[in-house]
Amino acid sequence: MNIPAKYWLERSLLLFTIVTIALAYVYVTTPGLREIVRSYHCLFFQATGLLCPACGGTRAMLHLLNGRLLLALESNVLAVLILPAISYGVIIVFRLAFDRKFTPADIKIAPFWLWSFLAAV
Repeated sequence: MNIPAKYWLERSLLLFTIVTIALAYVYVTTPGLREIVRSYHCLFFQATGLLCPACGGTRAMLHLLNGRLLLALESNVLAVLILPAISYGVIIVFRLAFDRKFTPADIKIAPFWLWSFLAAV
């Protein structure tokens, strides 16, 4: 990994971590916000009565924000396991947007991770 790429990775991870901690802090310390988020219901389920692949995703994220990993995994395993891929995607988007030397040709993902992601889904 070249030096500028290393710095962009570190900066993106730092920014993502700061934003995540700030959002978790606001969620935990604002009682009114917690009630608004808890009252959320899946529109797909309300309209069709069927569970979609994302059902339980909101509950899983709420359990993660409260530090309950096992309950989060029980709510929706895929929503929890997909977070590293989402984080990587956010880092790539930041680099493409702000690093002029970084191009889509520089994106390298090992086949192992692609197949693992597909197997998890």
